[in-house]
Amino acid sequence: MLPLPRGRRDVRLAQLVRMLHTPVALEDGLAVDVSASVGAAAPDATGLRDPPPLQRAVDAALYGGKHSGRAHLATTEHARVPSINGRRAGGPGTHLWGRAA
Repeated sequence: MLPLPRGRRDVRLAQLVRMLHTPVALEDGLAVDVSASVGAAAPDATGLRDPPPLQRAVDAALYGGKHSGRAHLATTEHARVPSINGRRAGGPGTHLWGRAA
């Protein structure tokens, strides 16, 4: 958890996404395309201040990122999603985001 001003946060998220989409060069000269899902949460965007609810909002935003291929900043809507830690077993929240990989 890092406190960043809104403008800087947006820039850092964009940088992170670009960096994580950089191909990885292997020893044999081949390059492997990689990708990553990025979720972030901030008190000003979610209305939350306590770490556990912010963590749940980040998790919901992360799965939004998995489905769209871009970084997601959690919103108040993400903050209302039940915990999706049980998503593989069909736990709460699974129906909102689809099946996890």
